[in-house]
Amino acid sequence: MGGYYYLVSSLPMLFNEAAPPLTMQEFSEACGEQLSEKDMAILEKITLVPIAEQRFPDNSAAEGWRRWEITLRNRIAVQRAPHGKDISEYVLYEDDIFSEIEVGVQEAFALKNPLERERFFDKMRWQQLDNLEACHDFDLDRLCVYKIKLMILEKWEPRTSDKGKSNLDTALDRIDSNYSRGTKTEQE
Repeated sequence: MGGYYYLVSSLPMLFNEAAPPLTMQEFSEACGEQLSEKDMAILEKITLVPIAEQRFPDNSAAEGWRRWEITLRNRIAVQRAPHGKDISEYVLYEDDIFSEIEVGVQEAFALKNPLERERFFDKMRWQQLDNLEACHDFDLDRLCVYKIKLMILEKWEPRTSDKGKSNLDTALDRIDSNYSRGTKTEQE
């Protein structure tokens, strides 16, 4: 894999739970100008939700992410499943063992607030991505990790306090409107 010194050096730093400093489109455009076609194809295949059949080069950050994320999502599915329910048709095959995931999922499910739980999972993801990018400064693996981190930050972008308050107001207005219509129907 070739070095992408200029590209990696030109990218703004990403910080967990901060606003993304660039869009995914801006990142893709910058990569499209610098990456080989083969590397760009790998980068474009990366998603937050792993696809079981989709493989990346062995020992790459993208493949490490895919394996880790499948394991995390399987553990979340097991935790959410009703006691005694067979969920084997919903879990994906795991290629690896990640001992920290089991403890992390238990800690996350101890949190009662679903939003806090999702933030906890994303902190786990961020830590794993930090591990995957270790020793990768100016190569495709670094760019793959960068893309995943940027996707995590973009996921949270529309989830602001103002948007949440607006959604709550809309829901309450709808409930109030439905209640008012129901009361008028009963009076008639």
